[in-house]
Amino acid sequence: MAHDLTFDDIRFPSAAPEATALRTRPEERSVAFWGLMMFTFVLLVSPQTLIPGLGVLMPAKIAMGIAIGAYLLSGRHFPVTRTVQWAIAFVGAAIMSIPLGFWPGGSVSTFFNVVAKSLVVFLLIASVVDTPRRLKTLIAWMVACGTVAALHAVQQYLSGALDARGERITGYESPLASNPNDLALTMNILLGLGLGLLPVVRERSRRMLLVAAMSLLLAGVVASFSRGGFVTLGVVGVMWAVQAARTRGLRAMATVALVAVVLAVAAPSAYVNRLSTMFDAEADPTGSAGERWEVMTTALGYIAEQPVFGLGLGNSIHVTVMRGGPAREVHNAYLKTGAELGVLGMVIYMLFVGSAYMTARGVRRRLGRRPDGAELASLAGGIELSVVAFAVGALFSPVPYHFYFYYPAALSVALAVMAGRLEATPREEPAPAAADEA
Repeated sequence: MAHDLTFDDIRFPSAAPEATALRTRPEERSVAFWGLMMFTFVLLVSPQTLIPGLGVLMPAKIAMGIAIGAYLLSGRHFPVTRTVQWAIAFVGAAIMSIPLGFWPGGSVSTFFNVVAKSLVVFLLIASVVDTPRRLKTLIAWMVACGTVAALHAVQQYLSGALDARGERITGYESPLASNPNDLALTMNILLGLGLGLLPVVRERSRRMLLVAAMSLLLAGVVASFSRGGFVTLGVVGVMWAVQAARTRGLRAMATVALVAVVLAVAAPSAYVNRLSTMFDAEADPTGSAGERWEVMTTALGYIAEQPVFGLGLGNSIHVTVMRGGPAREVHNAYLKTGAELGVLGMVIYMLFVGSAYMTARGVRRRLGRRPDGAELASLAGGIELSVVAFAVGALFSPVPYHFYFYYPAALSVALAVMAGRLEATPREEPAPAAADEA
């Protein structure tokens, strides 16, 4: 008899008829899923920047239009989990901040151009990634697409194609990697997903390709010269080692140690010098470290000034410029939400991030104890790492409304639904041995 679902408060009326064994559940063709795959390719690779004239066709809008249209025609309903509820609550807080904000018109533009798109993609992923095969396919696709930006970053550094100051690469012309800090954040998120995918890839050639792709992502983080990217990479590495030590023991620790030694030996001296400025802002020739602290202090002042509804969605930079400050965003997603949406909005956002983490962590721990849940448990570990990568990286990036977090958060929701179906399926008990006849 199937037991009640207790994980993450999953509630959706169609769950009961679908509580069949996950391995035998038929996978229907899904135009919405492949539209999502196409959108992900455009988002990460940005082919319109590589092929002149392709931008006129608006490939991202076409892909998303196909995915949304097919999803609506399918009659599906998105799952209502705790993470989904926090996502909707966060969007509600963003809407509430608009009429009382500094510039309502700018807030409306930010909402439709950024927040609404992220929410739609979040709900789409949570709904159409409904089988382990699709989950693995999307994660592998994201990692593969991310290597394009990583390769470009490495080529930029090796060829000396740096910014005007001649100190750092300029990034990759895609929405998630347009500057080196955003590129490093994206690479770290994808690395987390790749680490979870690696144990479930059985074919040797594919495992080698995945390891090569992850190595390239790691090189992209280094080529970015991002201090926040380095801190995030370190946290992800330690957390993966803790996860893997439970199943692989000393081999996991040896892998982490080997990667650390390779980084220490192969990292350019200029990269090491830049990392040293994390502890001595005066040594930073660009002055960016000191300027970031100044902007974050300003954001704290905004939170104290408007603690209830904030300055309005997307308005913190406009208020800073109006008051004579630099035209720079506060490089901290949590402070940005506090300054723009108020204290309540910031708390809701943190609960949203925390819920996605707890969901993936819970699935990893629960299914890790089931022989038939090992694959999903491993994928859950990767999604958990990707959420951690964003949660740490968000301390250094002004991206609370963009796609960075909404992909791993949605994957955690899809994962919870699949785990719920598996847990609702009775475990197969071994047949009792036949009694010896007298």
